[in-house]
Amino acid sequence: MADALLGPVDPTAPRTPAAPVRSTGPSAPDRWIVLFESYYGRNASCNPRAIDGEIARRCPDARRLWAVADEAVVVPVGAEAVVEGSPAWVRARDEARLLVINDWIRDRWRPRRGQFVLQTWHGTPLKRIALGRGRIDVRAAAAVVRQSTRWSAMLAQSPTAARVLRRAYAVRGPMWTTGYPRNDILVHGSADGIRAALGVEGRRVVLYAPTWRSQDLASAHLLDSAAVAEALGPEWVVLVRGHARTMVERPPTEAAGVIDVTRYPDVSDLMAVADVLVTDYSSVMFDFSATGRPMVFFVPDLADYERRERGFYWSLADRAPGPLVTTTQDCVAAILADDAERWADRYASWQRQFNPLDDGRAAARVVDRLVAAGALPAPATTE
Repeated sequence: MADALLGPVDPTAPRTPAAPVRSTGPSAPDRWIVLFESYYGRNASCNPRAIDGEIARRCPDARRLWAVADEAVVVPVGAEAVVEGSPAWVRARDEARLLVINDWIRDRWRPRRGQFVLQTWHGTPLKRIALGRGRIDVRAAAAVVRQSTRWSAMLAQSPTAARVLRRAYAVRGPMWTTGYPRNDILVHGSADGIRAALGVEGRRVVLYAPTWRSQDLASAHLLDSAAVAEALGPEWVVLVRGHARTMVERPPTEAAGVIDVTRYPDVSDLMAVADVLVTDYSSVMFDFSATGRPMVFFVPDLADYERRERGFYWSLADRAPGPLVTTTQDCVAAILADDAERWADRYASWQRQFNPLDDGRAAARVVDRLVAAGALPAPATTE
């Protein structure tokens, strides 16, 4: 997502340069190979995962490879894992006809003639990113521009997001405004299997998914999730989704009625089972709103966060389709409140701006475009 629930939040931050990766494969990409990468190989999730599923259904002869950080990463059924840095990974990256990624391309690799790189990105940003930030040095700005020139096309969740992303990354190529494939599950998917896997059948679910804070890596503890669970009672369960930057630094959240799902591979699954979302400045707000379910914004540090971090593209106070609260007690009250009618107009306005294409068919539209662009073989049928 824009602040990357898994993966680096700030792609303009300095990184150690990598040596060029030299090809060991043939000179021409293989039109039947698709290479996916999500959050630098940490998992198989987000938009690439949803697109993988659609390609598997419609182009079963395509060979689907996933770049993974290590062999522990689980990839979709029928796909193959290639560990980053291995000879198989080097060959896959050079031989793939299509590469589907949701973050920056690392090292100095550039696509060959005939390869198509689809940058899906990972969310509509609330926080200013890349060239949209107020303070960015010349070297970082140049890195942003170099990066976007490697992309054949970029996805956007909405026309609003498309305008922001095009400016933020100086995108000169096609911007495909299709809706987000990862949100298809929120509209038409079944959550029963996910509920069973999490052990939350028969209970109402609150998903607490805060963003990161540079001054406080333990940001998942800003809300007292244990107190929330106790106040809500046994009919409820609180899923706590800490940010990737808190994953190592903080211990898992442990309390009755609370499940720490920080390491769960795909936040889209968690949103699918949630009855209520509690967040702050995370881009999950733009995804969860596709469901039409209640959202509560726990923002005790709103003014300080906006000033200290990087600023917002939109005023949360003016546009949020749910209450902004600053205490745990008020958060519990907002979760229990039956006030959908109070927020109906704002919610509808928000969905018109940010979710006009989140209709459950985004992955299909993306694959249609990839076929039209020659990045995938035309399937025998789209049924």
